[in-house]
Amino acid sequence: MTEAHVGLVGPETESAAAVVENAGGIAATGTAASVLDRDVTAVAALSEGALYDLVRAGVSAATPVLPVNTGAGTDSVDPNDRDRALRRLVRGEYEGRERPTIAVEARRESYRALSDVMLVTAEAARISEYAIDVTGEDGETPLETVRADGVAVATPVGSEGYTATADGPVLSPTVDAVAVVPIAPFRVECPNWVVSLPGTLTVERDETDVALLVDDADAGLVEPGAPVDLSYGEPVTLAVTRAD
Repeated sequence: MTEAHVGLVGPETESAAAVVENAGGIAATGTAASVLDRDVTAVAALSEGALYDLVRAGVSAATPVLPVNTGAGTDSVDPNDRDRALRRLVRGEYEGRERPTIAVEARRESYRALSDVMLVTAEAARISEYAIDVTGEDGETPLETVRADGVAVATPVGSEGYTATADGPVLSPTVDAVAVVPIAPFRVECPNWVVSLPGTLTVERDETDVALLVDDADAGLVEPGAPVDLSYGEPVTLAVTRAD
């Protein structure tokens, strides 16, 4: 059996490393990027922020991620069960479950989101007009134009987070789709949508930039009319340990 080389990212990595090594594994700690550079066979994200850091750092689908205290939608391990789960990760006693990500192209930059992508009006008390287009068999088709404080696009993971509080649909992990949810829309009856990617978000009518948010990170401002192109990115494999 190959010795498990487990990366640890997030809080309390020193105590987690001791658990991994006592279970017969090799522990690697550090930033998400530095841990992935060490050719680990698996990695534990010890917080929600650490999980997003690993996604941004390019964790591949071939490297299972044990989610600990990472929030709804991620099959997260309770912090009180962390040590048990780490020991099972070392022994290979887990099920790998792929979760989709969103690949984002905007501002001549590329990003990757596990949870959600948002365009949000940066200036207080100002409503922007957002255009949403999707691409199907007949090419790119306008879906809707909405006046709102912003628009969120959520994966099945993200659909159990912010967009659920905004009355968005909760998606099954088995659904090949994302939820598109207006944030504080001008029209009370404004709907939300479940669509397949690829798609494009743009700000159609405004004089100010809007903020692009990718998971928990501010990716900068997007000018009016500039496209934000969304497609499916490389999935993330979550290591789900069996309950006792």
